[in-house]
Amino acid sequence: MTWRTALVGVGVAGMLAACGGGQPASQEGNDAPGAGATTSVVTSQGPSMGGGAVSERLDLDAVGDGITEHRLDLFLPKNQGAGPFPLVIWVHGGGWKGGDKSDIGRGEDIQMVQTKQLLLDKGYAVAAPNYHLLPDTRFPQPMQDVAAAVRYLRAHAAEFGLDPERFALMGDSAGAHLAAMTAMTPDEPDLQGTLGDSSTDARVDAFVGYYGLYDLTQRTEDQKNVCGGGKPGAESSHGRLVGADPDSPEGEPAARTASPVTYASASSPAVLLFSGREDCTAPYPQAERFHAALKQAGAPTELTLIDKAHGDAQFFTDPAIQSQLVRFLDAHVKN
Repeated sequence: MTWRTALVGVGVAGMLAACGGGQPASQEGNDAPGAGATTSVVTSQGPSMGGGAVSERLDLDAVGDGITEHRLDLFLPKNQGAGPFPLVIWVHGGGWKGGDKSDIGRGEDIQMVQTKQLLLDKGYAVAAPNYHLLPDTRFPQPMQDVAAAVRYLRAHAAEFGLDPERFALMGDSAGAHLAAMTAMTPDEPDLQGTLGDSSTDARVDAFVGYYGLYDLTQRTEDQKNVCGGGKPGAESSHGRLVGADPDSPEGEPAARTASPVTYASASSPAVLLFSGREDCTAPYPQAERFHAALKQAGAPTELTLIDKAHGDAQFFTDPAIQSQLVRFLDAHVKN
């Protein structure tokens, strides 16, 4: 069954128009988790972490239609030469119904801002796109917004001082799900969509996911096993995303189509996963299952679990996790 048949079969008529945190533990190699110009280009002093000045290009229009859902922000390292720089594209979380690209830019979530600064200090450019949110969307539209942002940045890489062959996608919670779907399916045009620039694809070298959902067919069962239960059925956040009851025979094909684990293969990009053993929103078996599927397929993959809950600050402040992130990106993207 194709993804299109699966979605139409459960009543998703047309894609109108989004699991969005102790000590580090095992490392193995509840609900809701071209065209545009900049509206501003500024230079500002980076917050903390020893950062220098950062060049910012805010509200770039990735599609050319002027809507908020297709805007992105781009941050470039300063005092590290002219580039071209490797790029990390951060996709915000918020349960597919909230959040904004500013979460990693000038947002109140200091851990996100510091993570951006860490990457800039290590010589990576950082981009943050918006995407369509529930209740005014259905899968795959939010993923297609992300894919359009990747294509735009690859097509305009020379203009922005980026290296289009050194891209990574990264995200937390619902953003991890959308980033993973984009990273895992560059050869699935029906999923990737045709928004914006079509002169290139959304292929990336690596994906990093913080407490994300990777198997929508098993989320309810994982929540039951880890935390005693979650919100099942069509009114769960992942049910609303796919427009069906993911736990029913009728809705399972749509949930499977929208699950990154479905697309694990030997050609998958390198994947680094962080998850918490106390997470009731995106239970850690989600990451374990994705990691196992990638490993079985022969794709490079690492998984680190910590004894924390969804969205805990330790994911971003623990020096060991920060070091693992930088080492992974250096190995699979920068070098």
